[in-house]
Amino acid sequence: MFIEIREILRPAFIFVLVLWTPAAAWSASAPQPWGPWSEIEATARKEGKVSIYAAPGHALPPDQQAIGAVMKEKYGIFVEWTSLSARDIGPRVLVENRTRRYFADIFMSGETNTIEHFAPRGLVQPILAPSTLEKGVWRLDPARNRPKERDWFFIFFGIIPSFIVNTQLVPPPEEPKSYKDLLQPKWKGKIVIETPSQGGSGSGWFRATYRTLGLDYMRALAKQVALVRVGADVPDSVARGQYAIGIAPTVARSRELIEAGASLKFVEAKEGLHVTSQGMSLLNEVPHPNAAKVFINWFYSKEGQTVYNQHHRSVSLRKDVSQEHLPPQERYVDGRPFLIQALEDVEPGRPAETLILARQIFEGGK
Repeated sequence: MFIEIREILRPAFIFVLVLWTPAAAWSASAPQPWGPWSEIEATARKEGKVSIYAAPGHALPPDQQAIGAVMKEKYGIFVEWTSLSARDIGPRVLVENRTRRYFADIFMSGETNTIEHFAPRGLVQPILAPSTLEKGVWRLDPARNRPKERDWFFIFFGIIPSFIVNTQLVPPPEEPKSYKDLLQPKWKGKIVIETPSQGGSGSGWFRATYRTLGLDYMRALAKQVALVRVGADVPDSVARGQYAIGIAPTVARSRELIEAGASLKFVEAKEGLHVTSQGMSLLNEVPHPNAAKVFINWFYSKEGQTVYNQHHRSVSLRKDVSQEHLPPQERYVDGRPFLIQALEDVEPGRPAETLILARQIFEGGK
């Protein structure tokens, strides 16, 4: 399963998953997997540990516990998790490299650290786990953003709801059906989004949608919305009734509120849901190189994706992993359109430029 890009309006991109298998993956010569695998597993058992830096939302406590239990029982590997913000992961890894005191093997965060800081310095290596090279099993190819370098991988199919609404303030007939509906005068000052110029749900939404919706739309929307600095404040403030509509709500916090009885509801725009960029990279100089490879290979296997996504309550990258753990409205249906950032926006320099663009639009360049 690969992605066909259907260009609707230049330079806007809407993606639809279709059954299409190219003759060769990514290049004329297909990448060769790590091996020999029996030796990697045997050495990984001796190393006995893998260390992971994880940004918020990438590996929640239930995920960590479930993954850790399987890795320990199956491979004798203890998984050490360190929670760090995406902003802190960059400086931490750079200091470790400069001092040659390496603690982390893998980090989980958005792709900006890899693209802007680590790849140009040669601090990450290609991921060539056998499971990641399987053909015909992917809803979204985990290497889609970095098909040549293979140095940053999606960890799940992070489909984010377009909006969350307070059902007491937004009755069904008034629910926004399209992003254009948010420009109606009645919604001015009643919409909230996390600041798009910083890392988080707001910036992920902006990167995935600004080409499709257009800069003129973004400038008009900026006059309608209030900004918050913390992603969880979007559903929280909508639940309180401070705002009627939230854009790109954080899913985990939204679910907590809905299950606690808050008057909240996810709403999908006709333009499609958007895919958030949450992923992992394998560092080049690591204390547990073989254990890291075993972890990654298991994580992208059917078993690994099942364990992770059931506990994370997300859609797997793999088509052969069930979605029965999700309510019907949160499952992905093949052929459903979604928005994802364009490949040119994951080239060096582009993530930072996109954040500057968002700041100019939503904060007046401040």
